[in-house]
Amino acid sequence: MKFDICLPNAMEGLLVPAPFAGANEIAEFACMAEQLGYYGLWAFDFINPVVRPEISKHHPPDWYELMTTLAYLCGITKKIRLVAGVVLLPLREPVLLAKQVATIDRFSGGRLDLGIGLGNRDEFNSIHPTRKGVRRGDIQDEMLEALILLLNQSDEPVSYVGDHVRFENVSLHPKVLQDPLPMYTAAESPAPLTRAAKWGLRPVIRAWQLEERKKQILTLLAEDGRSIDDANIVVWADISIETTTQRAVDRYLNCQMGRFRQQDGEQLRKQHWIGTVDEVARKLIRLKRAGIEHVVAMHTATDTYSEMVDQAAVFAGEVMPLVERA
Repeated sequence: MKFDICLPNAMEGLLVPAPFAGANEIAEFACMAEQLGYYGLWAFDFINPVVRPEISKHHPPDWYELMTTLAYLCGITKKIRLVAGVVLLPLREPVLLAKQVATIDRFSGGRLDLGIGLGNRDEFNSIHPTRKGVRRGDIQDEMLEALILLLNQSDEPVSYVGDHVRFENVSLHPKVLQDPLPMYTAAESPAPLTRAAKWGLRPVIRAWQLEERKKQILTLLAEDGRSIDDANIVVWADISIETTTQRAVDRYLNCQMGRFRQQDGEQLRKQHWIGTVDEVARKLIRLKRAGIEHVVAMHTATDTYSEMVDQAAVFAGEVMPLVERA
C-alpha cells in the first residue's frame, strides 16, 4: 500500500489556525515526509480567502500558490511524488498550466501527479467576475480536454475551440517526462466519476463513501468493458492518533478542523482514521484487503505545526509498518 500525506501550503484559516506554517516549515515538512517514507505529498490550490466568511480577518491566512510551491519542492526532494491535489481548473488558464505541469515534471525527474477539482463558487466569482453564472463543470470539462491535448507527446501544434476555452496553433516543449502523466479527480460527488471513467483519471474518494462510489464507477467502467481494477482508486481520510480512542476523538473535536467539520465525535470516528495506532491500522488493513493500494492522510487534526509533524511521524513510524506487515 502507498501512503501519502498533505502539505500545509494553503490550509490556514480553514483547517488550521492562522498563522500555522510558513515557507520554511512547508519546505521542512516536505523533506521530513520523504525521510519518513511517504509515497506522495498533496498540496492545495486555494487562492482568495476574502470570499470565505468563516476565516478570521484578524489573522489573514498565508496561502502559498500550488504550482510554484511544487516547483520549489521538486528541487529540495529526491523521490517523494509531488501531487497537485487538486488544481482548481475553472480558475486556471490552460496553456500556462500545461507549461507549468511539463516544467515541474521535467525538473522533478517525473515525480508530478496532477489532480483536478472544481473549487469554491464564491472564489470563482471573485477571480472571474465576468463568468458569474457560468456552469463551472462545463469549464472543467473543456479545461481537462484541452490539458490532455496540450500534454500529448506529439510535436504537432494543437488548437482547441470550446465555449470557455480557446487557443490556436500551440506547441509546447519540453514535453512531460511521464507518458501518461498520472491524473486524479476529486470524486466527492457522482459527476467526477464520469470524467474519471471517460479520461482514465484516478478517482480520489472519501473513505466513508468508498462502497457507494465503487458501485457507481463500476457501472460506468462496465459500459466500456472495463473492471474496477482499471479505476486505480485512491482513498483519503483525516487522521487523529492518540493513546486512547477518546483522546483521539477529543483532539479532533477541539481543533479548528473539528469545528469546521461540525460533526459529532462518533460520526467522525467512523468516517476518519481516528483512534489508537492499532485502531487506525486496522481500518487501513481492511482497505488493503479490499484491494485499495493507495491512501492519503489528507488532513491532520492539529492546531499547531509541531503537532502536525508529530502526527505525521506517528502515522509513518507506527501505523504504516503494521499495515505493510498485514
